[in-house]
Amino acid sequence: MARSRPRSRGIRNPVRNALLLGLFTAAGIALIAVGVVDMRASEGTGSPLMLPGLFLALLCPIACVHYLRTIAVVGGMRSGRDAIARWTVPANEFNRFREGEARIPKRSVMVNFYKPPHYIPEGGVEVVFSNRGVLIGDGYFPLSSRRGRRIESVRHVDSNPPSIEFSLAMTSPVRTSSVTVDNVRATHALRVPVAADATRQASEVVRCYQAILHGRKA
Repeated sequence: MARSRPRSRGIRNPVRNALLLGLFTAAGIALIAVGVVDMRASEGTGSPLMLPGLFLALLCPIACVHYLRTIAVVGGMRSGRDAIARWTVPANEFNRFREGEARIPKRSVMVNFYKPPHYIPEGGVEVVFSNRGVLIGDGYFPLSSRRGRRIESVRHVDSNPPSIEFSLAMTSPVRTSSVTVDNVRATHALRVPVAADATRQASEVVRCYQAILHGRKA
């Protein structure tokens, strides 16, 4: 039986996440240092603290750098420096968008990768686009034509309210046996609501990403 399609609210709280990962990195370095002291004191060949210390010290900095980059990207979008379009979807329009998405069967390929929140501010939900991603409320979705979940197409959907739909594809290795690994390609739809008075800006976003895709294929 097919499983429910994955959904996300985007990358949220990158500042908090970067701080936590920085602390985990420091903890990993401390564990390694204590493990080295323990090994020298006991003249042993290893310490139980070394493995978790190495795990934290090697992996956490990579994720921390990712969130630090996201902080810079989101900051540029919020300030308007890197924004190519911005609009606010009123609460009543966003509710219609959320209700329409909820009617799609959970196992359908048309399930929206973006998972709308249950609580909608009275002032509505702000949407900000750059040529690198989209910020929906407090959730950031990177949009790349070359890595991660790659954009394969983009179009305007004439729904109520209207939306911009991206087709995203991701290829990941999946073990098929004890000795073989196959690359499996998964596709997702990412739909972003458009305010009724932002049709022109939405068209500019679609043209921008179609140009990005055309540049990749050229």
